[in-house]
Parts: sequence; C-alpha cells; structure tokens
Amino acid sequence: MNWTNRTIAAALLCLGFVTLLPTPAHAQHSDYLLGTNSLLSGQQPPEGIYYFNVWSYYHASGSDFLQASLTKCGPIFHKACGTANLSAGARGTLDSFVDQNIIGWTTPLTFLGAHYGLLVDVPFAIANASGNATLEPSLATRRFTLTPPGPQKSGGSTKGSIANMLIQPLIIGWHFKHLDAVISSGFFAPAGPYNSKEAFNIGFGHWSGLFGLGGIFYPDAERTWSASIYAHYLLYGSQMGRNYTLGDVVPFEWGLGKTINLNSQLFSQLTIGPVGYAQWQVAGNHIGFTPTTPLQSAAVNKLEDIRSQIYAAGPALQLLTKYGLFSLRWYEEFGAHATPSGQQLMFSFALACDPGCLHGLLK
Repeated sequence: MNWTNRTIAAALLCLGFVTLLPTPAHAQHSDYLLGTNSLLSGQQPPEGIYYFNVWSYYHASGSDFLQASLTKCGPIFHKACGTANLSAGARGTLDSFVDQNIIGWTTPLTFLGAHYGLLVDVPFAIANASGNATLEPSLATRRFTLTPPGPQKSGGSTKGSIANMLIQPLIIGWHFKHLDAVISSGFFAPAGPYNSKEAFNIGFGHWSGLFGLGGIFYPDAERTWSASIYAHYLLYGSQMGRNYTLGDVVPFEWGLGKTINLNSQLFSQLTIGPVGYAQWQVAGNHIGFTPTTPLQSAAVNKLEDIRSQIYAAGPALQLLTKYGLFSLRWYEEFGAHATPSGQQLMFSFALACDPGCLHGLLK
C-alpha cells in the first residue's frame, strides 16, 4: 500500500472535521448512538478508505426508563388499573460499553459536484442492567399484553455480544470555501441477539431506517473556527415477537470548535470546544391491540402518546498526530422525559488510506 505522511495527515485532518460522520450502531436512547459525532460532524471523509474505532461508556440510573406498567385495566392486562391507568416510569441502573468498528469508502464517483461514499458499522456491546433498566423502551412482550407480567425486571443481568449493525450505502458530500455539507441514508439490521420474552436485550429486535443531513460553517478563510450540526431521522420497523412499533425519533448533534496548529512532527493540530446532542420523539408509539372497554382504550391511548426526549452537552478535544486522529469527549445529559438520563464518555481513533492505497488493494 502506498502510504505517505502528507496524504495521511491531510486525510486524517478531513476525518477530524468529520469526527466519525453518521455512524451510530447501538444506543442508550434509540438505535442511534447519540454522541458518536463530535466537534465537526457534517463533512464527508476524503477520497479513499478509512477505519474508525469508537469506544463509549454510558451510565444512567433513576426512574425514567420507559417500561409500561398497566394496572387494573381488566383481565387482559393481568392487573387492576385504578385511576392511574398507566405508569411509564421504571427505576433501574444501566451501564453500557460499546465498541464500534467502522469501515468506509469515499469513492472517486461524483454526483452534482459531490463525492459518493458508503460504510458498514459492526459494533460489539456489553451492558449491565438492574431493576427495570433496558437499552430501549419495552412496551410489550407477548400476545395482547402491554407489559411483562410482574412487571419484568432486568435484575442485575449482564450481557455482551455483537449489536445491531448499520449499513449505510449512500453518503454524498459537498465542499465549499466556507461550508461543507453531507447527506446520508442507511438502515440498522437486527444482528444482535434478541428474545421477545425478555425486557433486556443487546439486540433491539427490529429493522430501522436512518436518514441524515448535516453541515459545517467556517466563518474564517483558514477554517480554524467552525460550527457544525448533524440531524437524522430514525424510522422504526415493527417489533419482532411483540405487538407494537416505536415512534420515530430525530437525533440532533452539534459542535463548536477552534483548531490550533501545533507545528510539530508528532502532533499536527488540536481542536477543542463544546459539543452536545438532543433527541426528540416526533411520532407516537403504535400498539397493535384493539381495546374493548373505555378503560382499556384510555390506557392504550396514553401509552401511544408517550414522547421521549433528552438533551446533553459537554467538552471535547481531538488531536491529529502522525499515528492517527484521536478524539475524547464527555456528555452530561439533562431534560429527560420517558428515557434515562446519565453521563457518557467517548473515545475514538481514526486511520485513512489514500486513493493510491485503495487502487493497490483493488488490484
């Protein structure tokens, strides 16, 4: 392979502005791993192949895990509902470790002035959940029930395996003097293990579509200052073995960065600044059950109308070196509703291969 320091540095610098592009694969609030993108996300990597490794640790505890608990709604719901009808909050503790392995290719093909690219993200996850904690909302488990009998608890379970994979066959990006933009489209495949009778799974048990739009604005000609945003739309498929479909969500990430040239053979550039993310559920949950009484109807309607949301912010830095691009960031979550609120630490490493390297691999 034909690697040169100059080509690698230029490619990694561009990758630094991308800071792992739209490549989530396993998440604490949805299929999308919030926080995957960092200071400068709305840009396509340079032409060639690239590899990202993204490691994250997430911790949350409290009573905002969404596991529906219907009470006193008639025999079909197993228990009696009273005046409360529905309790959507469940207490628990969640610790999640995820390691994403992302391989992408920005091709020499162009469309309307933009390069075409694609990627595959293969993640591995280890999670520990206690109480009613889950990695995703748990609204139903079997036949016509909307909640596990009991209710079901994760009970200090620890599980680890491959997680849901992201296949992204469409990434197109534009580069202008003061603006970069990217459009992406892909889907999550249910590769991780999933059991519809359990509340706590590494796999999510559904397909989902992902559509992204992002950009970076550079106010100065040298591009040392930047403001980036990256928004996605996540469309869920029906839940395997259960009678519901989760409502669509919009993950949103942002970053404000200042890049400093270090003029060193070992360390080339340092970028620092605040980062953050948010996610809003924009469509209601769909329950595949027809109520037969007004009380059942009220309970089902309340469950379908639940909308989750979360916000987070924190510091980030990334360092471009002769050995690769390193990034470190920390997020503190707040404003949670119907989803856990916690803290997340993320570390990533990136390598790039120039077009000459790619041509050699294809021979």
